[in-house]
Amino acid sequence: MLFLLFVLAAGGILFMLYHFTNEISNQRKQILLLKQQNNNLIKKIELNKVSGTAVEYIKPNFTEAFITNTCNLYIHPIDNSIILNSIPKNTNIKILCSAKIEDKLWYEISIIDNRNVNTKGWVKSEFINPNNK
Repeated sequence: MLFLLFVLAAGGILFMLYHFTNEISNQRKQILLLKQQNNNLIKKIELNKVSGTAVEYIKPNFTEAFITNTCNLYIHPIDNSIILNSIPKNTNIKILCSAKIEDKLWYEISIIDNRNVNTKGWVKSEFINPNNK
């Protein structure tokens, strides 16, 4: 009887040892995968860094305009910036500011709309035509 109890206890201990070793191995694999994904994201961010960029703010000559072709509304006046919205052709806009960055002219605009979600941002000058009044 004592031998049977010893065998059951030893079996239980071996099972627990196997189970927790598996858990540790799975956690180690997950940590390595997360570390690799984190390193890839850090490399991506380092590639998108813009350093030493000069921004020349210019007072725009007009305050209202319309979009000539469908274009993107960016959060920053940089080509690889986050896109907030897509603006359809002939949309009326209000010009808030303009900036020249790396020889490209950008306009900070506000879409004339009742919505207040993603209606302010930056658009390249090539998509803007002033309203003729």
